[in-house]
Amino acid sequence: MTRLFYILLLFPLLGCQPPGTSGTVTLTPVAVDEAAAYPSQEPGTKPPVLTGFTSLTKEQLDEGWVQLFDGISTYGWSVSEGEGTLSVITDGTKNYLAFEKDGKNYLVFNVKDEKPVTISHRFGMYTIENKPDLIKYGGGSIRFDGGLEFSSQNDHYGISEVRIKLKGLQPLIESDWKPAAGASEATWTADGVLELTGGSGMVETVREYGDFVLQLEYFTDKVADNKGGINSGVFFRCIPGENMNGYECQILNSPPDADYKSFIGTDTGGLFRRQVGRNVGAQDGEWNYLTIAVRGADMATWVNGIQVTDWTDTRPEHENPRNGKRLLPGTIQLQGHDPSTKILFRNFRVAEL
Repeated sequence: MTRLFYILLLFPLLGCQPPGTSGTVTLTPVAVDEAAAYPSQEPGTKPPVLTGFTSLTKEQLDEGWVQLFDGISTYGWSVSEGEGTLSVITDGTKNYLAFEKDGKNYLVFNVKDEKPVTISHRFGMYTIENKPDLIKYGGGSIRFDGGLEFSSQNDHYGISEVRIKLKGLQPLIESDWKPAAGASEATWTADGVLELTGGSGMVETVREYGDFVLQLEYFTDKVADNKGGINSGVFFRCIPGENMNGYECQILNSPPDADYKSFIGTDTGGLFRRQVGRNVGAQDGEWNYLTIAVRGADMATWVNGIQVTDWTDTRPEHENPRNGKRLLPGTIQLQGHDPSTKILFRNFRVAEL
């Protein structure tokens, strides 16, 4: 099954550095909370908060960057057939994406290898070759100016960071949205902030989108711990004008325990009813960043620049995503979940793939 997003519109930045500068380097596996890094998809799963990942700065998030390698896990990545399995190792200073074969760990890149190792991510395929500034992608190649760093420590090199920023993002402003269905009220401020209150109800885009990347920021107030958080969501490939008939990327920073017992994908960034998302600690009372990428049957989401879902819809096709796989374009909808909903959105940006 092909699970790759094309990156013709993407600018990747890969940090490829050797683990040390001289002498023998000891490489050890990076300890990670497996339940947080690779959460169970069983109903009732309440994923622990993931910690220790390589976060992005506010400036990077404002510019639209997201991490492809979180620094502690192989989430979202795979290795070419026959090459072994991917892992994360450390030299005590930096963590590196590596592959394991025949019981040994190797860094992903070795300049003496005649056959390059191919690793892939949902946003593209990277073939690491023995050329200092060339990464092969699919049938073509992309050259990076200063994007890769190489030296000759044991002729081995490790990937320590992979982040990307989408080219061609276009803003979505007030005139790009309209009421969809239900009782929610949408109010826009002069500086482009959308306040959505009440519910159940939706606002939706004027245009329809099929394959796209959407970025936005949202803000929810803190509420009493025993009442759960503000519930909302971003729906996509929706049946235009209908209420919540689309795929849903959940927004709920503090789900009540009852939600975990009833649904999967209830944490922010989770694909509601479809996939449990990784909990990267999004907080009420502050602005959070959300990225949704969709191409064909493949979907992925990022919260504050860290990937939290990685899902392919394998169901039979159906017009309504609630009932099956929808490949047709549809509107993007923002949800007012219930009468207590009050959520702010800003800085909408979208690019079609």
